[in-house]
Amino acid sequence: MKCRLYKPAAVILVAALVCTVDARSQDAKVDPRARSAIEQMDAAYKSLDAVHIKVRWTARYSGSMSPDDFPLPGPEVLELRMERPNKFYMDASAKGDDGKPTRYLIVSDGTNLWHWRSAPNTYTQVAAPATLAEMPRLLPSDAIGTFDGVTWTNDSIMEWDLLVDQIATMKELAESEMAITLGAPGKIGNTAVDVVLLKAPGAPGMPFSTEVTYYLSASSHLIQGYLLNVRGKHPEDGKDFSVTMRATYDVLETRPRFTAPDFAFTPPRGAKKVDAMRRAP
Repeated sequence: MKCRLYKPAAVILVAALVCTVDARSQDAKVDPRARSAIEQMDAAYKSLDAVHIKVRWTARYSGSMSPDDFPLPGPEVLELRMERPNKFYMDASAKGDDGKPTRYLIVSDGTNLWHWRSAPNTYTQVAAPATLAEMPRLLPSDAIGTFDGVTWTNDSIMEWDLLVDQIATMKELAESEMAITLGAPGKIGNTAVDVVLLKAPGAPGMPFSTEVTYYLSASSHLIQGYLLNVRGKHPEDGKDFSVTMRATYDVLETRPRFTAPDFAFTPPRGAKKVDAMRRAP
């Protein structure tokens, strides 16, 4: 299996957003108002009893950069349903390197936990954990990532990090040197939002700067949108480039009325059950 581990700076930036409340964040350049907004966001995700989201990612490239050089931080389309203590559904899809669609599912109905990937059309099944926090160790080690049959690319999914796997992001903040500030209030549609800006300068071997904008609902404090802008020179050919990536939330329900089918898993035609290669404890 070919692994393409490089993702945009969003992986570390998401970590910063989640973990700014950690003690090590004292060394980061964090505006106290931005810190407050992030703390409210973190608390909001921890207190959610249920949530339903649908997100679409788009990207625009100029100069010598391409999707192969700078892929999206996660799947192109994501649907997530969560109901505590242990019901979960996540459907992630994207186009593989060959242009063909690729997809994976993580589903817990409270009794069983499944992980299915379209390539090679296999799934795992284990007993569901008692809580969401126990889910990662029961899944295959490469569960959160896109695989087209040849190339595996790790995915950064903000809601997965915030709801399920926060421990995975804790170590990243200490290595970051980002400025985190609070921008002017705005709106997405009819929703008032707080605007949190994260700016990361270039680094040796990476001559470009990154700016991430998170739009947090002023009422629920949940993520309503995401914008990633990267500008600089291509590390290989030295030519100027820019990349703009945007996450659009088509659905964000904090009081969804789920029924049993919302957390059901039916193996796709031809799918083969395999043993799970779990994470090390």
